[in-house]
Amino acid sequence: MVLHIPGKPGSSFLMTHLPLLLKRFTLFYKQDGSCLEYFLYSKENNSRISKTLVVSHDLFSGSLYIAKFYPEIFREMNCKYLSAACFYLMAHHAVRLFHLADNCCVNLETDLAVFNKFYGRLDDFNFKIHYHRPSEKVRLKGHYHEIAFGTDEILHHIPAEDGE
Repeated sequence: MVLHIPGKPGSSFLMTHLPLLLKRFTLFYKQDGSCLEYFLYSKENNSRISKTLVVSHDLFSGSLYIAKFYPEIFREMNCKYLSAACFYLMAHHAVRLFHLADNCCVNLETDLAVFNKFYGRLDDFNFKIHYHRPSEKVRLKGHYHEIAFGTDEILHHIPAEDGE
C-alpha cells in the first residue's frame, strides 16, 4: 500500500508504478552512519533480487549521492518501469531518513549510455550531465522534489543471509 499524502503533489508515474513495485517486491535497508544499503526481495519466492543499492548523504553539501544502483529488476517478468519506481522510492526514503531539504541535489556517476537510456528519462529529478569523465562515464546532477507518498513499507533490514 502506497500512502498518498493529501495536499502534496504526486507524480502520476509514481502513483501508477509504485503500487506495482510494492505488490511484487519488498525493499529492506540497513544504515551505517551516513550510508544506506538497500536490499530488494521478490515477494513471490522470498528471494533476493538485488543487494547493490547504496545511497549516501553528503553531510557538507546536504546532498544525496547514489553510489550504486543496480536493482536487476529487468531480469524479472513484466517489470517495465519498476527500476525507475525503485529509484524514486529509495531516494525518497533516504531524503526523509537523512532529513534533507526539498530540492536538494542528487548526484551520481554512470555510463553515458545508461544516462541516455535511464537517468535522463527520470523527469522528476531532471538529471543533467555535470561533467564528463574518462571512458564514457558522466557525473550527473539532479534535484529531489518532494513526492506525495510514504515510505512505511521499506523495512529495516535484519541480515540473516548476509553472514552478519
